[in-house]
Amino acid sequence: MARLKDKEETILNAAFEVFKENGFTNASMKDIAVKAGLGKGTLYEYFQNKEDLFIQIVKAKSNHFFNEMNNRISDKITLRDKLNEMIKITQETIEEVEFLFKFMMFGQFLAMSSEAKHKLFEIFVSHREKYVNLMRELFEKGSADGILREFDWEFVASLIPQMIATDCNFKVHILGGCWLQQQKDLDREKMIDFILNGIGAKTK
Repeated sequence: MARLKDKEETILNAAFEVFKENGFTNASMKDIAVKAGLGKGTLYEYFQNKEDLFIQIVKAKSNHFFNEMNNRISDKITLRDKLNEMIKITQETIEEVEFLFKFMMFGQFLAMSSEAKHKLFEIFVSHREKYVNLMRELFEKGSADGILREFDWEFVASLIPQMIATDCNFKVHILGGCWLQQQKDLDREKMIDFILNGIGAKTK
């Protein structure tokens, strides 16, 4: 069983690299098999087709995102530090899955079957809901602890993830390699300041 899981992992990792290099439309099962060092027929023992592989990669990346986030914020004490880790891992993930943004923006999504589009949509919706809930829990605890003012934090939590993702996507795809670590750190500080001292600031 472990050997089967290892081979599946090998295929997923190879597919991720091929999609990243070639995009979804130009990637082929043959390319993925070569990258994985396996026969093309072996891929079909684990995955139905290229769409299935792509969907499983997106699902795996989403699961990893939340596992990593929970691990990294669990030992943080302050709201500021927890927000910093949440935004930081978002920056890192968007850089890692840059090809996914291109997939959505440049029409490759339209080349997929209706069933595949529906499955991807469900993953995206679930991912957003989990992110919003994590953010809402942080804000509501911050409000209960007297750090943030009383407010409709569920509403704010539904907006902030999109703000973070939009900013990160812009920096990754427009600035690319010019988006240096120092600027990423500064951007996080500005976002956190906007939340804590802007939206969340308590009136004196």
